[in-house]
Amino acid sequence: MADINFTDNQKDALKEIGNICAGNAATALSQLLDRKISIVVPRILILPVEQVFQAVGGTDTLVAGLMLRVLGDMPSNIVLIFSQKDAMSLASLLTKKQVSESSIMTDLERSALKEVGVILANAYLGALGSFVGLGLVSTTPELIVDMAGAIIDYILIELSCKSEFAILVESEFHEPTTSVTGHFFLIPNPDGLELILRAIDR
Repeated sequence: MADINFTDNQKDALKEIGNICAGNAATALSQLLDRKISIVVPRILILPVEQVFQAVGGTDTLVAGLMLRVLGDMPSNIVLIFSQKDAMSLASLLTKKQVSESSIMTDLERSALKEVGVILANAYLGALGSFVGLGLVSTTPELIVDMAGAIIDYILIELSCKSEFAILVESEFHEPTTSVTGHFFLIPNPDGLELILRAIDR
């Protein structure tokens, strides 16, 4: 698994899966917030887990990370990463309070982000599970606000991550007054990526 060469068909299919996942997430968020939310997927990447921090701005970038475990037919980890600023903006959509000038996230904002994390994770997993024909269920999210490098260390050490690769679905959330960029990482257990690729090639 250390050296994967994807066919054009697999790349196109992964992009399609990412767009379907994002569409599900946009619908779920729109219902939650009672306003029109659109999501654009500018890129989908498969990269080594150790390089995840590079995709979100570098080791020392302050981010909010939502961590969830995936249970069921394809045990995995999900990480949703937003910049500190974008995380506060996303939380404000739910709390209907203006973004605080302080960099300190309140309990209300943390709770709102966790709720959004559950909605997004289930939307992405629902679409992915339908595509690969597997039952996927997420646990309650854990929210960590820290440097990106520290969050990756947490994934590798605390979550005992045995995966070599992460699938990144970069998502841009848009509504009339706010634009937020989020990074959705699915980190499948070693056999998980092969399961996805086999489903694509069926």
